[in-house]
Amino acid sequence: MRRFYLFRTNLSTLETYHSITNLETFKKECWDFYLLMGLNFLENNYFDEVIIWRLFDTDKKDIVFDINGKKFIQKWVKDFRDVFKYSPCDVSFFRGGFPEYCQITNSNEKFFGLKLYLSAGKRLRPQYGGIYDKILIEDEKDGSDNNCIPFYKTTNPNIFKPLNLKKDYDLCIISNFTQLKYKGTDIIISQIPRFPFYQNLKICHVGNNPEVGKTLCKKYEVNNIDFLGKKTRFEVNEILNRSKFGIIASNREDGCPRVITETLCSGTPLFLKTETRLLNYYKSYGVVPFDNQGNLFRAMTMGYDKYNEIKESLQKNLDRFSMNKICKMNIDLWRN
Repeated sequence: MRRFYLFRTNLSTLETYHSITNLETFKKECWDFYLLMGLNFLENNYFDEVIIWRLFDTDKKDIVFDINGKKFIQKWVKDFRDVFKYSPCDVSFFRGGFPEYCQITNSNEKFFGLKLYLSAGKRLRPQYGGIYDKILIEDEKDGSDNNCIPFYKTTNPNIFKPLNLKKDYDLCIISNFTQLKYKGTDIIISQIPRFPFYQNLKICHVGNNPEVGKTLCKKYEVNNIDFLGKKTRFEVNEILNRSKFGIIASNREDGCPRVITETLCSGTPLFLKTETRLLNYYKSYGVVPFDNQGNLFRAMTMGYDKYNEIKESLQKNLDRFSMNKICKMNIDLWRN
């Protein structure tokens, strides 16, 4: 039996999809690529069993889905050493660089088969002595040695997809104001008073703590941003479809933002800071890069001038982000 184990760390709170016990509902509503990747591996016969391991403080019953006679299991444990009660796996995937991984990979490294470490934010390399065979990177600038290979990801096509809606906004900012030092939203807002071009745009922001954004707008005398607050993923897709462009200005301290693929899969072109972590694979269609504040103005004026051309090119190439294609690219790299 070919087994794939995926390890995620402590969950202080559970997402809504963690309570879904019906497979079809889960496939429609889960937005976590790592879980969807596990489902895809079973659907395409890459593995015979997938277990998602998560640390959790309290007892929680396993959720098990049957995929063509194969098991997809979400398991919550208080100690990752519980994994040794089960059979060894062929491939193990460790998301983020946490000390709990070090403990178990050092205990019995052969148990975990091919050990994959996905760098996260500032933890580009293992920091606690864990043993891994390959380092997965989400930006070519993060590693060039033989131990580093790209990791590709996408998003749920049942949630993020083109809807062909009327455009109510010129620009959509999706960011978490609790991570302002990573996301760069304050830099975007601070630029708006510099040019009438920016001030004439109709802009929306989606995300938590909108009062932080409103305070920044008051500071910089900006009055053309609608703060829509936190939304469901389905609502986010609708708002993206009502926007001509999205924009992301994350710095190098941020991991590869999930909202990049969510925006592109919605069919919405994206202004993207070149510093933001992202593999070159995603930049060919629908992405307009900018380097700094001055370059942002040039990028945006060019982007809006060529909007129809950029959007059409993106929509013709949306198959680049399909779940089957992305998961196969990863599997092929792991098998080499």
